Amino acid sequence: DHREGMASCYSDLGILYWSRGEFEPAEKMYQKSLAIKESQNHREGMASDYCNLGMLYQARGELERAEQMYQKALTIEKALNHQEGIANNYGNLGNLYRSRGEFERAEEMYRNTLVIDEALGRKEGMASSYGNLGILYQAQDEFERAEEMYQKSLAIEKALGRKAGMASDYCNLGILYQALDELEKAEEMFQKASQLFIKLKSPKAKRISELMDDLRSEMTGETNEKGLQGDQ
Repeated sequence: DHREGMASCYSDLGILYWSRGEFEPAEKMYQKSLAIKESQNHREGMASDYCNLGMLYQARGELERAEQMYQKALTIEKALNHQEGIANNYGNLGNLYRSRGEFERAEEMYRNTLVIDEALGRKEGMASSYGNLGILYQAQDEFERAEEMYQKSLAIEKALGRKAGMASDYCNLGILYQALDELEKAEEMFQKASQLFIKLKSPKAKRISELMDDLRSEMTGETNEKGLQGDQ
């Protein structure tokens, strides 16, 4: 009757089902874990389960329920003065607001996260916040600000030697340069991202390959168009 251990096992099973895309059994496990933690007033554990449920609901497109879970987690983390947990939930809310097109609210959340990560010296968290801000600015066609954020994220990832983070930043820069019609720079970024994802044996390598194929088609089309203009 070790209920704390039971809750931990339920939570772990939830994570396992989640990783397999089995959302319904994952939700049941998180709810069982949460029920035990609530009965014991284990607030840190409750915050973790609320956060997990929020991500699950968001993945299913249930954004209002997801927001409720993130807010519950955030309230607990604030009461516990758990700065890392506060930052994580601000980041989750930022992603949710961005997905709803609520860009001002999303930026506020990302900035809140960044302030905490800077105070804690959490370099990895700072890189993530910069990357998220870059995506946010790019979605609003603020390309110069987006590039600045991606470059800041990339500089940190390089300093930390985090190849996965570097690859993601190179990919984001490639997409940005392609949107700006700077196709050679875009190709360079995609190639760097591809090399890293291949080394990491990441499934994202396939996505980069598709992006590079689209880019080459665009470059070929541009070359042909210029040639036709010259002939005319």
